[in-house]
Amino acid sequence: MAKYIRSSGLKEKTYPNIGDKLYLRQFTGNEFADMVKRPYTVIKVEKSKVLVQECELIFNGPRYYNTLADKIVEDKNGEIQELTWHRGRGLWGTKGRDADYPEYAIFGEWEFFPYIN
Repeated sequence: MAKYIRSSGLKEKTYPNIGDKLYLRQFTGNEFADMVKRPYTVIKVEKSKVLVQECELIFNGPRYYNTLADKIVEDKNGEIQELTWHRGRGLWGTKGRDADYPEYAIFGEWEFFPYIN
């Protein structure tokens, strides 16, 4: 169960738990860019940041630019991203302002969708 604290912004600040599943995605207004989803797992939670590790994508056949993964699993060697709280959206996201199109964490499940434009 996520922990909640009052943020100085308009949204409640929530903290995920270690081991929680999530995917990162952008909110750019571009349909193709906004559809891209990359799966991660929470590996560390601190007051001002959350560390997440990229999952491994398993493909049972040939992989093309638009191939969906057959399976998603944790990857202890996956890339690590640092997330910070973005008050304006009420979401954890990669560093940067909205104008820079950071990626935002959607917690609860792993999802993968490639960029297909």
